[in-house]
Amino acid sequence: SRFNLQFFVKKFDTSGYAAGKKISIQMAARELRYNWFEEIRQNYGFDSIAVAHNLNDNVETFFINLIRGTGINGLTGMSPVNGKIIRPLLFATREAITEYAGINGIIFREDSSNASDKYLRNKIRHKVIPLLEELNKEILHSISLTMGNLQGSAEINSRVMNELRDEIFITNGDDVHVDLEKLERLTPLNYYLFELFKPYGLTPDQTGELSELIAGSPGRMLYTSGKRIVKDRNELIITAPELINDQAITFSTLNELKNSKCFRKVLAAEVSDIKPESDPETAFLDADMVTYPLTFRRWEPGDRFMPLGMNGMKKISDFLIDKKIPVTEKERVMVLLSGDEIAWVAGYRIDNRYRITDKTISVLVISL
Repeated sequence: SRFNLQFFVKKFDTSGYAAGKKISIQMAARELRYNWFEEIRQNYGFDSIAVAHNLNDNVETFFINLIRGTGINGLTGMSPVNGKIIRPLLFATREAITEYAGINGIIFREDSSNASDKYLRNKIRHKVIPLLEELNKEILHSISLTMGNLQGSAEINSRVMNELRDEIFITNGDDVHVDLEKLERLTPLNYYLFELFKPYGLTPDQTGELSELIAGSPGRMLYTSGKRIVKDRNELIITAPELINDQAITFSTLNELKNSKCFRKVLAAEVSDIKPESDPETAFLDADMVTYPLTFRRWEPGDRFMPLGMNGMKKISDFLIDKKIPVTEKERVMVLLSGDEIAWVAGYRIDNRYRITDKTISVLVISL
C-alpha cells in the first residue's frame, strides 16, 4: 500500500466454531477475530489493537443492552481503552467518517451483513435510530452525553460497592465470610446483593435466589459460576465448589499409615519419649488400644464418639454444632476409625477411650 503497512488476511470456519461452542454466529465471529488480532499483536510486538467502533456503534450498543435488560454498566457504552483494545473513533458519527473518507479519497469496504435487518443491531441502526432522529436530530450526541453521565454514576456505584465489600466481606483462607447483620441493613437489598456478589459469579436471575437463601435456614447453599454461597448462622460463606472425595482410605499396618500422603507426621514411640501437647492438629493415641485396619474418611450423619474428657457418647454432628464450626468447614471434617470405632475427629478431638493414661506403654502420634 502507499503507507507501506503490513496486511494480514485470514478465513475462519465460523459456523463450525459456533456449533462446537454452542454460541451464535455473531459471537463466534467476534471471538475468532479478536483471538486472531491478539495473536498478531503478540507475534509482531504491536502495542495495541485499534478497532473502528464509532459513535453510532456505541449508541446501538446502549439500545441493545437496554432492550435486553441491564445494570448501570450496560448503559455506559464501549470503553475507549480496554486492555490492549483501543477505539480511537468512538467520538465520530458514521456519517462524519463517511464524509471524511469522501473528501480525502479514502476507499473503504462495508460488511454486507450491515445491510441486513436480520440482527438486532441492524434493526436498531436502520429503524429505531432514524425514527428517534425525527424527534431529535442530535439524538446520537444526546445519548452519548447520557452515557457519559451514567459512566460517572457507574464509577461512584463501583467505589461504594468496593468500600462496602471491604467492610462486610472478610477473606479467611480460601473462603470469604459475609456479615449477614450488616448485609441485611442495606436497602434496596436485592440491588446491593447483585452488585456486591457479581464478582463471585452471581447473575441477575440468581439475585432472588440469594435473597431466599439469606432468609432460609443454615446449611442451604447456592451455586454461581465458579463459587458456592453457603448460609451459616450469622454469615454467608463464599467458597469454591466442594469436590467431596467420599472415598475411605484404609490402612492395614502402621507402615501403610506412615507411607500414606494423608498425614504430615506418623510416629510410634515409647510413652516416655513423647510429650503430648494440646494440639488439635495432632492426635496422641494409646497405640495398644488401636485396632487395625484403620480407616480415614469423611464423617457421616449418625457417627458417634466419646470426646476426650467425657464418659458418654456424642453425635459428631452435635459436637461440631457445639463448637460452632461453619457449615463449609463442617462438611470437610475427617475421622480416623480404629476398627469400627472413631478414635479421632481429625483436627478437633480424640476419643476418650484412646487417650494416654498411666497404663499406656506406647503412643501413636498422627499429625494433619
